Amino acid sequence: MNDKISEPLAQTVVIAPSNLLPAQPEVPSSKYYTLRYVLAASLAPGESRVVLPALSDDSDALFRGCRALGAELRWEDEQERVLLIRGTGRPRQTDPVTINVGNAGAVSRLLIGLGALLPDVTFVTDHPQSLGKRPNRELLDALTTLGVRCEGTGPDGCLPITLHGGNVSGGSVTVSGARSSQFLSALLFLAPLLPDGLEINVVDGLKSQPLVRTTLEVMQEAGIHIEYDDTLLHFSIAAGQHYQPREYHIPGDYPSAAALLAAYAASNDPSSRLSLSRLRPGDEVGEYLFETFQRMGADIQRVGDTITLRGGRRLQGFEIDGDPITDCIPVVVAAACFAEGETRIYNVESLHYKESDRINDLCTELRKAGCAVEPQQDAIIIQGRPQGVEGGVTVDGHNDHRLLMALAIVGLRSHHGLTLTGAEHIAKSYPHFFAELQRCGADIHPQVTREAL
Repeated sequence: MNDKISEPLAQTVVIAPSNLLPAQPEVPSSKYYTLRYVLAASLAPGESRVVLPALSDDSDALFRGCRALGAELRWEDEQERVLLIRGTGRPRQTDPVTINVGNAGAVSRLLIGLGALLPDVTFVTDHPQSLGKRPNRELLDALTTLGVRCEGTGPDGCLPITLHGGNVSGGSVTVSGARSSQFLSALLFLAPLLPDGLEINVVDGLKSQPLVRTTLEVMQEAGIHIEYDDTLLHFSIAAGQHYQPREYHIPGDYPSAAALLAAYAASNDPSSRLSLSRLRPGDEVGEYLFETFQRMGADIQRVGDTITLRGGRRLQGFEIDGDPITDCIPVVVAAACFAEGETRIYNVESLHYKESDRINDLCTELRKAGCAVEPQQDAIIIQGRPQGVEGGVTVDGHNDHRLLMALAIVGLRSHHGLTLTGAEHIAKSYPHFFAELQRCGADIHPQVTREAL
């Protein structure tokens, strides 16, 4: 019997070659929607209910940040399934504020946008080698245009960052969307609270457009009217608007589901079967992800909000534009390592600027395991090995939850397993991922003493 993994997670876990069992695990709640709904509720005067918010290190960073902006957050129930939020209408802190955003990139950037409303706020991280290296220059440049004095670290505007704002009126601003859509989402959340409203023009293209549409969806649910065109490059947000208290229900998280789906797709056991519910149909990321698994030849079906995938199919190489599902790409790459023929995933240059370099770092670790992968500036090329890979080595997660998920999938199909270091970073989005794989039949056990996260 496997040693059961309980929280906090071990720093190192061993993934042994495993066949997976029929399973119906509960998918974590969406990070994307949790961030946006909790933020909208924190900006609404009055009380909102957020049902089934995601619970992770990123969520903890979000809750800290919203409290620092003046919102009151408390659990309605002991099971932490309903979060009650009494918002402030707008951040009103007058004393200097310091917010530790942990390793949560999207959380930090959306909070930085709202920090423009405060006279003195500093954003710090206790992950200097991960979030501390991620660029924010585009957002700081936009806020500077609006009259905020921004003090970032280095030419890319990395954390720690201090903002001196409070008297921002609005007007017109230009922001680059070449490296991340989060800069645009940050300005969108800020815009309704500015006394003169805001016109936003996006230049250099726009990455991860589905997540911008998620931002627009949530803001409209919260009562904010936004004018924009189909290109998502021009936005007009009128002044005098207010976020409204609401009850929000968080759907399941597609990137987390992608990791489980990829593990079963890579399985060569036809008796393995995975069923995942609470996955909202029509979600742009979800629909593209579903199509991606179809294109690789996986036996995947959807009925309502439930997706079922059976293992044992011979996967085929494929070619996709990876930008619509950037957070899913590492696990898709892992499954493609066992497909027949070549897979090319392109338009993913933004992966260089995540918690790790998700192109070069991922390929480095996969090569150690015996996978045939080639990193490029904006693409990953995979020569599939349906017979499996050797494994039998130690690989590092580079402080990145998405890399850990991908490496775990490869470990399951390797001949000699893999040892994963830095496993505690899985808590960033999916704290129970390794325990969930165990319940699905994976042979996973800790190698070293557990440490508090």
